[in-house]
Amino acid sequence: MAIAAVLERKVASALRRSGYSNSGTTLVVGASGGPDSSALLYALHRLKESHGLSLHVAHLNHNFRGQEAEDDAVFVAEIAEELGLPVTVVKEDPHAYQKERGISSFEQGAREMRYGFMARVAAQAGAKAVTVGHTSDDLAETVMLHILRGSGLYGLRGMGEVSDWPWPIDTGGLKLFRPFLDITKEQTAEYCREIGRTYREDSGNYMWRFTRNRLRQDLMPKLEQDYNPKVRSALVRLARTAAEDLDFVEGELDKVWQGVAVGSRGKVQFSRAALRELHPLLQRLALRRGYILVTGDSTRLRESHMVAMEHLASEDRSGISLELPGGVVLRQEFAEMVLTLRSEQDPRYPELDGEYSITLPTEAEATVVPAGPWLVTMQAGTAGEKPDWAGAGSEGEWTVCLDRGAIGDQATVRAWRPGDRIQPLGMQGQKKLQDLFTDRHVPRAWRGNVPIFDCQRGIAWVVGHRIAEWAKTSDAPVVWIRFSRDGN
Repeated sequence: MAIAAVLERKVASALRRSGYSNSGTTLVVGASGGPDSSALLYALHRLKESHGLSLHVAHLNHNFRGQEAEDDAVFVAEIAEELGLPVTVVKEDPHAYQKERGISSFEQGAREMRYGFMARVAAQAGAKAVTVGHTSDDLAETVMLHILRGSGLYGLRGMGEVSDWPWPIDTGGLKLFRPFLDITKEQTAEYCREIGRTYREDSGNYMWRFTRNRLRQDLMPKLEQDYNPKVRSALVRLARTAAEDLDFVEGELDKVWQGVAVGSRGKVQFSRAALRELHPLLQRLALRRGYILVTGDSTRLRESHMVAMEHLASEDRSGISLELPGGVVLRQEFAEMVLTLRSEQDPRYPELDGEYSITLPTEAEATVVPAGPWLVTMQAGTAGEKPDWAGAGSEGEWTVCLDRGAIGDQATVRAWRPGDRIQPLGMQGQKKLQDLFTDRHVPRAWRGNVPIFDCQRGIAWVVGHRIAEWAKTSDAPVVWIRFSRDGN
């Protein structure tokens, strides 16, 4: 059968599956001028009447290939005019975009810029989706890239036929439609030739500075030659299997989500107890879903970040945190784990702008004294008799029990100073607080507000984080100490 009939039949099937057929749907067609997007444009144009489609062509001139890029823009505009379709052609600078947003990867910056442009065109055209010419070769390469980066199931899934709009643009439901995921690049070029249409060749596809180009031109041919001549098909099958597995486990997560987490865009709170009851895979997916709710997308979340999040979730201590891409922080707060956008100040630690002297109690009665924004509750006693007000706190949280003889009669509550050291519980030597904060993932902007409980012998407690080895409880008299705000 001629390739034109095969390709158009597959596109028609994709239109029906997606719900974009016979519905008066407006689609924005992302057109670069290359064989893939050109074949997509030609095929959709030939199918538009029978499927009730309105098409709007969009082309972004990335402005880094000189005259060749200018010629591509002219080519797309002329084709759209010939087909009688509205077209939007814009020139933008990916280097400037990359610099303005602090993006290290040119490829990532160009991708974000491109999708931002197409989203704007879709909004102006009233489109339900933007359709792009990603092929089965692109899907296989995407899966291989994710494998090389150590991806999980989401990376193995690769690309979907219909997917939510890529980060970082909030489009209010705009979809990305890829009807060519069952079609090869070779077939798109053959289709153009068969129907008597031309296309452009992009020299950027041969630049080895781009990782995907090296994979396409070097790694994949080697794998085909030396290991599996059908490696691309194998990777596509892997993507489809991963997608099916994810559909199932996402459904399982939906069943328990309300009992595990609450929140929306900007902040998600997890019940630590409920999270730990989940299967490890569902724990991972729950944390990932929370990250997406906070940021809008998981593009910058790598497998290494997921491992770190799982590790933090397994910790019993509160007051510890983890910095994640996109300005997100995951922190432990007693019975909860909180995912939130980072602010310049940790909400747990208000500004501590002075030094406050405290006299340690000698009586077995609770004493409450202010220390700037904090209330310090103290009571003399024994290690085995916890006061009612002490709650369930333990070392590393907000309530501690210290050796009364070791810490002496006087203490000072103050902020951290560069050069401060502590002998952490369980260690023989001392450690800089700077290193302690680094090990515990405390952002630099927050460190200056962490209260330090300083005694004559040295720092006895870095509040919320660590007590000193020499101040730990023994059989001798002790003092119970709790830091709180507004009585909490």
